[in-house]
Amino acid sequence: MKTTMKWLPKLLFVLLIATAFLAGCGNNDDNTPAAVEKPVDSAGENKPVESEPAPEPPKPVTVEFWHAFGEGEEKVLLEEVIPKFNEQYAHITIKATRMPTENLDQQVITAAAGGAVPDVMRMDNTWVPRMAKEGVLVPVDDFVDFNKVVADSFAGPMATNYYNGKYYGVPLDTNTKIAIYSKELLAEAGATAAPTTIDELVSLARKMKDNKKFGITIGGPDFWNMPPWFWTLGGTITDDKFTVATGHLNSDASVKALETIVSWNDEGLLAPPILGGQPGTWEGLRGEEGKPASYMMINDGPWFFSILGDDVKDTMIPAKMPNGPDGKSHSIIGGQDMVFFKGAKQPEAAWTFTQFLLTEEIQVLMAVKTGAIPTNKNAAQSAELSSVYYLDEYVAEMETAMARTPSPNANQIGDVFGKAFEKALRKDATPKEALDQAATEIDALLK
Repeated sequence: MKTTMKWLPKLLFVLLIATAFLAGCGNNDDNTPAAVEKPVDSAGENKPVESEPAPEPPKPVTVEFWHAFGEGEEKVLLEEVIPKFNEQYAHITIKATRMPTENLDQQVITAAAGGAVPDVMRMDNTWVPRMAKEGVLVPVDDFVDFNKVVADSFAGPMATNYYNGKYYGVPLDTNTKIAIYSKELLAEAGATAAPTTIDELVSLARKMKDNKKFGITIGGPDFWNMPPWFWTLGGTITDDKFTVATGHLNSDASVKALETIVSWNDEGLLAPPILGGQPGTWEGLRGEEGKPASYMMINDGPWFFSILGDDVKDTMIPAKMPNGPDGKSHSIIGGQDMVFFKGAKQPEAAWTFTQFLLTEEIQVLMAVKTGAIPTNKNAAQSAELSSVYYLDEYVAEMETAMARTPSPNANQIGDVFGKAFEKALRKDATPKEALDQAATEIDALLK
C-alpha cells in the first residue's frame, strides 16, 4: 500500500503528459489538420477555410481590322489565319473589313476626324509618317514585347514605321525588287547564269546592244524604279535619321551614281521605259503580239511571278540585283505595316492579334499561300518557303534592301527626286545641278 501511494503522483503526471501529447497530434472534430491554424471570427468561433477564387474568363471583345488584301490574300486570312487565331484567343472576334484602295489614305483621315477609326489597320508603309503627323496613330514603342518584334524583323521594313523619334507601327508583310532575266536572251548574250556585279551586267548589255536589244531595264526615273540602281551605285538620299538631304543626295558619290546611269542611257544600254517608251517592262521581257523579246532583264517584285505563275517558271531567271562598288546590292522596300489608331476601343486585343500575325507560323503560311515576303527573319529563312521557287532571291535581297525616305511629305519628296533624275536623263540639267536643286527642295520638305 505504501509503495502504491508512493508512485501514484508520478503515474498521474505521466498520464497528464500523454493526454496533452495525443491532443496536440490528433485531428480536430471537423478533421481540419492540426498543423493548420483555423481562422476565427470576432466571437472566437471557428470559420471555414476559404479557397482561392477561380480566375474569371476573359471578356469577349471585337477588334475592328481594316485591310486592303487582294481577293486571294483575303481568302487565306478569313479561312485559315483568323480561325487559327481563335483557337488560342476564343474571346477575341476579328471583324476584318476589306477596304477599297482608291483614295484609301484620305478615307482614313476622314474616318479619324469623325471618330470612326478601326482598332488596327494594314496600311501602305509610305503612309505611316504622314498619318503619324496628322495625329491619327499612336506610337507603339511601349507596347508589350515591342523590342522583340524589332529584333525579329528585317531592319528595312521596320524603318518604314519611324517618325520623329518613335515607331508608329510594325511591318506585317514586305516586298522588294530583284533582277528578272530572260533565259533566252541571257544565253544570247553569252551568259549561262545571271551576272553578280554591275560591271558584268553592263558588259552583257553591250552585247545586247550589238543585237539591237536592251540589256538593262529601269522602269522610269521615279521614286520606286530608280532608287535600287542609285543606291547600288553608291548614291544616298538623306542621312540615316532622314532629316537632311544636302550633303547626301548631292554628295560626290551620289553625283557619280547618277552620272553612271545617264551614261548608260547615252550609250543606248537602257531600255525605252526609262523615259516612258514602249514596249513596257513585262512586254519587252517576254515579247508581245508575236514580237520577240527585246529586254534581257527587268527589275520587279514578286507579283511578277505570282501573277504569271507557271507561264514563266521555265523561261525566266529570278536573281539578286547585281552588286555595286561596295560588294552589295541595295533594292527598295515596299509592303504593308500594322498601325494603331487614337481612340481605338480594343488596343490591347488588336496588339495581341498583330503579334499573332507576326509569328513565324503565320508569316510562313501567308508566304506559301500568297507569295508575300515575311518581315519575320526566321520565317523568311524557313525551309517551307522553298516550295515557292522565286522567293529565295527576294528574301536574300531583303538583307540589304532600303526604305524610301519615311516622311509625312513622302509623295512630294518622291516627285522632287523623280523630276531631278528625269532632268539629268533628258539633258535639261547636269547630274550635279539636278541633285543640288533637289537636295535643297527635299530639305524643306523634311523640315
